[in-house]
Amino acid sequence: MSYWRNELKPMLDAETGTLFKQAPIRVTLAFPNRYSVGMASLGYQVIYRMFNQEEGVACERAFLPDDVEAFERTGQALPTVESGRDAGDCELFALSVSFELDLTNIIRTLAVAGMRPLREERDDSDPVVMIGGPFTSSNPYPLTPFADVIIIGDGEQIVPVISEALRESQTREDFYDLVDGMPGIFLPSRHTHEPKWATAPKELLPAYSQIVTPHSELSNMFLVEAQRGCPRPCTFCLARTMYGPNRNNQAQELLDVIPDWAEKVGLVGAALSDFPHTKFVGRTLTDRGVKLGVSSIRADTVDAELAEILKAGGLRTFTVASDAPSERLRRWLKKGITTEDLLKTAQISRDLNFSGLKVYMMIGLGPENDDDITELISFTKELAGINRIALGISPFVPKRHTPHFADPFAGVQTIEKRLKRIQKELRTTAELRNVSAKWAWVESVIARGGPEVGMAAYQIYRNESIGAWKKALEEVGWSDEFESNTPAIDLPPGQYESGDVSAHAQGLAV
Repeated sequence: MSYWRNELKPMLDAETGTLFKQAPIRVTLAFPNRYSVGMASLGYQVIYRMFNQEEGVACERAFLPDDVEAFERTGQALPTVESGRDAGDCELFALSVSFELDLTNIIRTLAVAGMRPLREERDDSDPVVMIGGPFTSSNPYPLTPFADVIIIGDGEQIVPVISEALRESQTREDFYDLVDGMPGIFLPSRHTHEPKWATAPKELLPAYSQIVTPHSELSNMFLVEAQRGCPRPCTFCLARTMYGPNRNNQAQELLDVIPDWAEKVGLVGAALSDFPHTKFVGRTLTDRGVKLGVSSIRADTVDAELAEILKAGGLRTFTVASDAPSERLRRWLKKGITTEDLLKTAQISRDLNFSGLKVYMMIGLGPENDDDITELISFTKELAGINRIALGISPFVPKRHTPHFADPFAGVQTIEKRLKRIQKELRTTAELRNVSAKWAWVESVIARGGPEVGMAAYQIYRNESIGAWKKALEEVGWSDEFESNTPAIDLPPGQYESGDVSAHAQGLAV
């Protein structure tokens, strides 16, 4: 109880919108990362609210402690935030997972909650373990050794189905019988392939925050989803397939769910500058004195009016995505962003006195070569002549359900060599922030792996490192089946000059 009193209770007291409920069916909704990360997840908050709206169901939250080793030494069971009860003392233990690299955290969360992580070691005396979130829609298979139920797609459609099954079932098999065959329900003990994804009908949208807290990564920000899905054809991105058809909400629908007390509002969407009501909603909120945050703005649709609204909402640095280091690679990705678009955006940011422009991009794309990096360096210098530039550079990680499913990962040495060159030639020109090439490799393994990758994670979840991952993957017999594939700039993404292309079909949306 001391961990709850000393660590969780102060954060609980700082929240606005917390739900307190008692009911016969107890659900623990866990996030396998620290509190501040979980509370910035809009999907996590939506599922929390929906379970608590169900008759006979009470849902409380749990998070992985910041210092797991120190927590384990106390000998306490992981407590829930709302009441401090043991997180594992429930009928359903649900986890919402956003990132592939949280795979080991999933296992650790189950362990610190006093549960046996492996599905085959649990029985009717244990809670049903359910895992959902963006990770499961991307690739559920590494989770099959641990989850009783995997949710694929929109949670809004799933929560009522799961809640009804909890009310009606007496045993685990009863529960499985009631949910088997429903859209978005993947039962590892019964199914070998993921099901048709669950797609929330428009009337269940928009998604919006339940709790606002200063202790979130998005401090004191109320989130509301402007759109779900994406109308753009970018070949590398999961948003178009993972979140189903593009569904725009009306401006008034968004404004109606934003409480009057909200001082900061974040608009969420894959392509907010394509959303037809961004300017109206943004202007309405800034006229109220509300500070505004946005999840993504496309350089090809930025204009001075939108930038002025964002500036009025408190934005200081303008952020866009290039997503590729050169024009030819952006065309290959069907990104639809040109050099002229990025230059225009830099000029708008300068003219409106933004403190700088941040540009996100990937390196390590299949047909990439030194000329593409040369173009990136030259173009960044041109941008830096207009406004202060920060580059956020991530290694390209191929994902399932995209045409790039069977693309090779560029390799740690190749990516590190290119990063070193970029850092050397731009160190006095731009602020550089890059993602580790080694951890991007681990992400790529998890993003396309099967149950064997989950078991490798199980071997190392208490002492995770790059070296431990390599050893564990070798022990479970993992091999990179995509390494020999060779993407070419004159071929569409997903087609190869050589190598086994049979695996590509696995990457298509079911």
